[in-house]
Amino acid sequence: MASILMTLLGDIQYDGRVRREIQTLTTAGHHVELVVSDFTKQRSGNEDLGIRIHHVPMTMWPNPAMNFISQIRFNRQAASIIRELAPTYIHCHDLSALLAGVWAKEQIGAQLVFDAHELMPESMGGIREVVWGNIEKICIHSCDYIIMPEKNRIAYFKLKYPQIRKISLLSNFPRQRDMPNRKHDLFRHVYPISRDQKIILYTGLIAAKRNVEELIDSMVRCNERFVLVLLGRTFKNYEQRLRAKIEKFALQSRVFLHDAVPHEQILRYMASCDIGTAFYSNTNANNYYCASNKLYEFIALGKPVLTNNYPGLVESVKRYGQGVCLEEISPKSLAEAYVRACDPLFVTPGRNKFFWEDQEDVLIQLYENKG
Repeated sequence: MASILMTLLGDIQYDGRVRREIQTLTTAGHHVELVVSDFTKQRSGNEDLGIRIHHVPMTMWPNPAMNFISQIRFNRQAASIIRELAPTYIHCHDLSALLAGVWAKEQIGAQLVFDAHELMPESMGGIREVVWGNIEKICIHSCDYIIMPEKNRIAYFKLKYPQIRKISLLSNFPRQRDMPNRKHDLFRHVYPISRDQKIILYTGLIAAKRNVEELIDSMVRCNERFVLVLLGRTFKNYEQRLRAKIEKFALQSRVFLHDAVPHEQILRYMASCDIGTAFYSNTNANNYYCASNKLYEFIALGKPVLTNNYPGLVESVKRYGQGVCLEEISPKSLAEAYVRACDPLFVTPGRNKFFWEDQEDVLIQLYENKG
C-alpha cells in the first residue's frame, strides 16, 4: 500500500478528475490524503471522499500579482504539511500546486507525480505565461512521473521537454457508475418543449467569447424543431444582453436560460438533451489540444455532440461516431450541424463507449508495489 498525499489548488467539489483518481486509489487499497485550497475559509466539506483533507485558506484577489503571491503561499503551506506527514508519494494536480511537491520532495525522500490537467503556462498569455513557464522549467526536472489527459498534449510536452521519456495517458472519461441509471427528460418538465423537438444543450459559464450568442443566432436560421437550453452561471449584465437578443428575435419559446445545477446533478441534465455542445476558442495550445470533460460525458451518455475541428476532438468524434466537428462556429454552420447530428448516416451515437474504469489501471499500476 502506498502512502499518497495529493495537492490541489482548486475546488475539489467540482474537480471530477481528482475525485475519480482518489476513488480509484482508495478502492485499490492505497492511503490517500489531500491538501486543497479553501476559498470559503470553512476548513470543511467533501467528507464523501472518505479521506483526510487538509484545507489551506486562500483569498481570490482581483489583482493578478496578489493572486500569484496567494498561490505561492498556498504552495509553501502545502509543502509544510507534506513534510510533516512524510508520504511516500506526492501527487500534484497541475502546475499551480507542483511547487509544494518540489519543495518537500528532497527533504522527505518521496517520489513526485505531476498530474498536468492543463498546459497551464500556454493558457495564460503575457507576463503570467512567462513566469509560470519558468516555474514549470524548474520543477519538471524533479518529477518522477508525469500524467496527462490527452495524447496530443503529451506529444507537445515531449517536444517542449525532450529529456522526458515517458508520460502516462489518463483521459477525462467519466465513471460508468456515475452514469444516470434511467432516462431523464428534465427540461421538458420545466419548459414548453414538445416531444418532436430536439433539445440542444450548452453547459458551463454563460459568458462572452464562449459561442453563446452564435448558438442563439443559429435558432433564427434553423428549423423550429430545434430548441436551445443554456445551462450555467452567468453575469447579470450579460444575462440582460442575452434576454434582449432572445426577445428581439422572438425566440422566447425556443431559447431557455437555466440556472446552474450542483455538480452531482449535471449528468442527469446532460442526459435530458438530444444534442450536446462543447466549444473552445483556438487562442492557445491548451485549448487547441483540449481534453474535454464535456465531450467524453456526452459520448458516454450516447448523445451526439457538436465541437471544434481540433486534433483531439476530431479523433474522439470519429472514433465513437458521435458528433460533428465544425471548422468555424457561426449561426449558419451551427444550423447545418443540427441537421447532420440527427442523421444516422453521419452520426451513430452509442456505437462505442469508453469509461474511466476502462483505463484506471494506468493509475493503479503507477503505484503498484511501490508502497
